[in-house]
Amino acid sequence: MAKTYVLDRVAADLARGCTHPAIQRLSSLVAAYPHDLDLRRRLAAVHRRVGNRIQAGRWDYLTIGADSGDTHAFERAFPSAVARLREVRWPQRAGQAATAYARQRLTKLMVAAAAEQPRETRVAEPAVRGTRTAALRDVVTEWWPFHRSRNSAIVTLAVAAMVTAPLVVVGLVTVLQWII
Repeated sequence: MAKTYVLDRVAADLARGCTHPAIQRLSSLVAAYPHDLDLRRRLAAVHRRVGNRIQAGRWDYLTIGADSGDTHAFERAFPSAVARLREVRWPQRAGQAATAYARQRLTKLMVAAAAEQPRETRVAEPAVRGTRTAALRDVVTEWWPFHRSRNSAIVTLAVAAMVTAPLVVVGLVTVLQWII
């Protein structure tokens, strides 16, 4: 669906007082357009409207005019910089943010998240001022499920094959029974 169409549906939902569908639609738009700070601001406004200050602070975290009470609620709910960075759901480097404030806020959050991690789990030392990729790499290492062992991926594929194989056999037997 087109972004404007979904935003029209959100406006109609809000006019009827239906906040839950509006939140769902805006959340899907933010997932599709994660760099769009205006969509994040709109999602924060709907969460604020229903009284969810933590989520309002989460989605308004990169906005210069964010309500400080919402931001503090978000920071209290997620005291770890690593958790806050994960919850903000910023997909790329901080340099891709549309505003200087958002770039600065993301950079500070990435550096704080990199500093929180124990030395053993870091891929590289925190980046020197001016480069942000090492700090982001450190944070990605923390939440990526297969960063410790490549065998985990093999085990996951084996389990998926074991679950899928009986279904394939049942399907083949059913098709053969229809034919015969």
